[in-house]
Amino acid sequence: MAEEQRLKGQDTQLRITSAGVLLRTITAVSSMTLTVKSDILSKGYLGEGSERKDEIYKGVGFDLEFDPESNEGIILLGVIRDRASKRTNAANFKIGVACVLNFPNGQRPRVTIGDLKFSNPSLTIAGRDSYVGEKLTGEAEDFKLSLV
Repeated sequence: MAEEQRLKGQDTQLRITSAGVLLRTITAVSSMTLTVKSDILSKGYLGEGSERKDEIYKGVGFDLEFDPESNEGIILLGVIRDRASKRTNAANFKIGVACVLNFPNGQRPRVTIGDLKFSNPSLTIAGRDSYVGEKLTGEAEDFKLSLV
């Protein structure tokens, strides 16, 4: 039987960076979605039997849910607020995420998203018997893919 080569969530790490400096590696991720955002343009012409199609690339979307394991996740919410409020202490703060996928065969592709912009970051405290959760939803102009 062939060796298992499929990727599991446990083989994924997320790294939050600012200006290329690693701030935090997050391993307590409960879910993550990376979306390549694109639209389809469609236009029909009277002299043709079907519509013509084209694509437009619109950047990348990112959804992440994790359990904060230190105060850095909470500080991140404050930095996002300060940056969105145009406060001077956070004006140049850029937040990026790198996702490293560790395949069983040794391949380690990395997806890096720089300068994320966030929408409605949240902290969830569901009850005494639940872990506190944090959710980040964002978008960026582009992403880099490094095949290693």
